[in-house]
Amino acid sequence: MLPVVLTCIPKLYLIKIPPMKFLSSLILSFTLIGLWSCSDSGNPVDSGNNTSDPVLDDCGVTDGDNSSCVNYSTEIKPLFDSKCTGCHGASGGLNLGSYSTLMSGGSSGVVVISENGSGSYLIKKLRGAETISGVQMPKSGGYLDESDIQLIETWIDEGALNN
Repeated sequence: MLPVVLTCIPKLYLIKIPPMKFLSSLILSFTLIGLWSCSDSGNPVDSGNNTSDPVLDDCGVTDGDNSSCVNYSTEIKPLFDSKCTGCHGASGGLNLGSYSTLMSGGSSGVVVISENGSGSYLIKKLRGAETISGVQMPKSGGYLDESDIQLIETWIDEGALNN
């Protein structure tokens, strides 16, 4: 093999490197550059034990213990039982007596759109929205407080779970 001589470098600075040492040095250099370029740029490796990641409740809220979820059986159903099922227990076009009958809807169709409280017919009816037919519920007056309507809307926004 003929030695490579670069004309711009004086012979004084040229060092003869045997081809095998040069090849192994070149391979090692490219390997180290390749490994370095594949690094995570200083970001720590996620081992899966990161406790700073939020733990989601069943309803998608970040507490992990479901305490922030609106509960159908302890909050929504008692509200329906006290304010609505007098007319909407077995008649009135909509049965609010159980979770399954509520989710089945009534004579106006589906009344709960899971994860869309403001778009649900039930919320529109409770607020007396102008875009719905008929009157605000309850028909006899004694409308639900806005906080109660907001509670039902939040429950629907959280997925209208049967919890």
